[in-house]
Amino acid sequence: MKAEQRVQVRILGAPRPYSYAWYFDPTAGELPLKVGDRVELPPNQVQEEGSSGEVVAVGTGYKGELKSIVRKIEDAYERDDDLWGGFGQGAYS
Repeated sequence: MKAEQRVQVRILGAPRPYSYAWYFDPTAGELPLKVGDRVELPPNQVQEEGSSGEVVAVGTGYKGELKSIVRKIEDAYERDDDLWGGFGQGAYS
């Protein structure tokens, strides 16, 4: 069961935050977004490859249809794999 959460996202260089939808399944252990989370955004007319931003508010006054957030960008300490695996080892360390 997917739940919809509406958030406002600040995109670097944008004059104001934009509203997006986040769909998550609480029965599968997925979490809602919170202020400060970094997210990947879908492509649009200006940025054909998509962009990223930071959640600055939970909820929005916008009542229309929203584009969906692609994914939450995990911080390095939240990752399952070792982002820096092998750093400081090898022939050049």
